[in-house]
Amino acid sequence: MNLILASQSKGRAALLKAAGYHFRQIPSQAREPAPAPGENLENHVLALARLKAETVARLYPRAIVIGADTALILEDQIIGKPKSLAEARRMLSRLGRQSHRISSAACVLIPSKTKGQSPRQVRLVESATVKLRNWDYARIRQHVALTQPLAWAGAYAVQDPYSAAIVQYIEGDLAPVIGLPLEALMKVLRANGV
Repeated sequence: MNLILASQSKGRAALLKAAGYHFRQIPSQAREPAPAPGENLENHVLALARLKAETVARLYPRAIVIGADTALILEDQIIGKPKSLAEARRMLSRLGRQSHRISSAACVLIPSKTKGQSPRQVRLVESATVKLRNWDYARIRQHVALTQPLAWAGAYAVQDPYSAAIVQYIEGDLAPVIGLPLEALMKVLRANGV
């Protein structure tokens, strides 16, 4: 079966590979809109996963396509990637004072066996709670200088051994924190012969 991960995330690819799947990684070039005011943020993450899957599935209509998106959510606000090291330090300081949740969504598009029919769509979302260490400014500054966390939402990544040192605990499955609701996704893939 032809399986495509519509994401450029190394973390998502590593999770799928470690679970034993063979797939092609084809990042979606879809523009990702910001959430609308008052929109449920898990629904927004699901919508982005669907958008990415559909964008790639149009090019590969016979493949099973997995679109995925992840959001770090603090006080009903999505925290993105820092634009500077100074902003990364501020993010880590803020995140160290309270726990936050990380929600990962996947949209799986399964091609129809009937010609001309739209693919079947399965949407999944899973969240975990994360608490960072409440380090003082000097330690955060040193940590940011070491990790250079501009590519990571919230200025940290659990899959990076240096960055993960700031994580105090995770409540829930690690896979959504890295980027996929893996357990539920594996059930869907198994049910569809992958």
